[in-house]
Amino acid sequence: MQQTLSKLEWDSEFFNFNVGRLQGLINKEQDIRNIEFLIEKKNITLSYYSTPNELPPYVYKSKIFEIVLVDKKTTYKKNINSNLRIHESITSIANNTSFMDKLIDLSIQSGIYSRFNIDKKIGKEKFQQLYTLWMVNSINLKIAKDVLVYTEMKDLAGFVTLGEKNNQADIGIISVDSTFRKKGIGKILMTSAEKKFSNLGYDSIQVVTQGDNIPACKLYESCGYQVDSLEFFYHIWKK
Repeated sequence: MQQTLSKLEWDSEFFNFNVGRLQGLINKEQDIRNIEFLIEKKNITLSYYSTPNELPPYVYKSKIFEIVLVDKKTTYKKNINSNLRIHESITSIANNTSFMDKLIDLSIQSGIYSRFNIDKKIGKEKFQQLYTLWMVNSINLKIAKDVLVYTEMKDLAGFVTLGEKNNQADIGIISVDSTFRKKGIGKILMTSAEKKFSNLGYDSIQVVTQGDNIPACKLYESCGYQVDSLEFFYHIWKK
């Protein structure tokens, strides 16, 4: 399959330079020449590329671009257990901006393993802007179906966003404040979200995380999720 490179309009506008998505197998050195041609022709500064297999060493020898492994994208899935319950400390905060500053702070904290934080060429400011937008658009339900929060003594201890991908229930962001960790709140958020999805009629659920985010992986596995797929995610920067 020959490589293709398509421009991503939203990403390009957000980052103020041309961003694209590269598709197609990379399994021989000639493929690198093809990618160099596409990057030059389309004037793409940053290209996203994902593959189920780690790329060979020769991809790092290009004079036109440099490539960085930024994520081992891990997708967890499970069948929904309808017998769970929504914990009494969980409430919906959809379209409610009362805790917005706190939610944004927690969402940024949750992105410590994000490829946009790992890749230092992106810059901390843009990374934080991206996660701020993600949180705001989750609260106003542009990209989420609901946002659940866990409160303790009126303090917001954590939250989880609920969405949908490919007609399947999808966990977006989950975060627990550092002062409330190791109390089982993450698991309460996950099981409450699962029950909420069950009430909405879904029978399967997924969550995507970074392979290096060991605490998140352990949380999902403790909730009965199993790895469905693993992708190596690269950022390709034009020199």
